[in-house]
Amino acid sequence: MSLYKRGYFFLLIGIILLAISVFVTVNLNIWVWGAIFILSILLCTVGIILLIIHLFREVKKDKEKNS
Repeated sequence: MSLYKRGYFFLLIGIILLAISVFVTVNLNIWVWGAIFILSILLCTVGIILLIIHLFREVKKDKEKNS
């Protein structure tokens, strides 16, 4: 799996967990809710970082190709 697909995968899982932690109204312990929320933020961050790295590599490859 490339960085591009892996980045989208982490971002998607993070967004789903974030939506679950915000919109699902079940009686969760505050620590469980906090853990799900923090995990979702971390997964979204990892996904965004992977997508930025992929973007930089593609720009560098495109510059080398055009030079």
